[in-house]
Amino acid sequence: MLLALAGLAPASGQLVPVDPALPPYSPAAQVSGTVGGVTGMDSVEGMMGAWNEGFRKFHPGAEITISQIDTAPEERIALGPKTAELFHPDYQAYEDAYGYEPFRVRICMAAFVLKSHVSAIGVYVNPDNPIGQLSLAQLDAIYSSERRRGAPAGITTWGQLGLAGAWADKPVHLYGFYWRDDVTAYFRKLVMFDAPFKSSYVVPGQGMKRNTPAVAKDLMATIAQDPCAIGFGNFSYQTAGVKALALSDRRGVLGQPTLGDVASGRYPLERYLYIYVNRQPGQPLDPLIKEFLSFVLSRDGQAMVEKDHYLPLTAGMVAEERDKLE
Repeated sequence: MLLALAGLAPASGQLVPVDPALPPYSPAAQVSGTVGGVTGMDSVEGMMGAWNEGFRKFHPGAEITISQIDTAPEERIALGPKTAELFHPDYQAYEDAYGYEPFRVRICMAAFVLKSHVSAIGVYVNPDNPIGQLSLAQLDAIYSSERRRGAPAGITTWGQLGLAGAWADKPVHLYGFYWRDDVTAYFRKLVMFDAPFKSSYVVPGQGMKRNTPAVAKDLMATIAQDPCAIGFGNFSYQTAGVKALALSDRRGVLGQPTLGDVASGRYPLERYLYIYVNRQPGQPLDPLIKEFLSFVLSRDGQAMVEKDHYLPLTAGMVAEERDKLE
């Protein structure tokens, strides 16, 4: 899978082939009944409909329905009862209500450059900036004073990142999305372990309004005009006036900002879509939901991800998620 994806780039489009190592769906038991769900996404109706139709070919008496509501975080689909509290970013409302953490399964990866879909996150600098890559620890030290990833010192100049000459003393100007955006919450959680931003963090333009296209436009324009800028945002809003950086994770694995590395899991700021279920620890999943998730995590189910222009999970990712179903 990694070799097959390595040569893919944004120009090759959104379609990524399903990992051939994924097994086809084979029912473990016949199930029937109806399960309803909700999501804040407005881009998964086709995929959910295809999953339901495909699942019903094996289980004619089963029905999985989904309703789209105006809520966030947008990467979540909740199935079954007692899930309203899941639509709070930090799970605190859910844990307060039920006394345990929510159960979730990755169902696919986000898209790469589709504005209509949840998409992966890039880190950008001005094209004149010679830097080409950063580690997540360096990124954390740039954006947060707490440095929860263990960097030895805060980073305020480009010289601290290895640039010499005229760049050595130039300050790093921090930009990003507005605080209430899902992109910001994801960036803070993954890069900064939920630490606060430095006081020098700036949201360009009308940053306090929930208007992703407008904020992204202002962000990209600001980075394109400021040689000292660094910012983050959806790959789907990247413009020709900025340069995306390669990023390495805590193990030192370097991921390029390309479709191939995003789809293979090498790029560390990929996002995932999840199905959540209210499952009490130590208790089995509802048989219908378990069988449906098994279908989603099969070659059949991931082929429907491909058709909807999200990115299918690799066989390794699927194996991790299937273990959660037991």
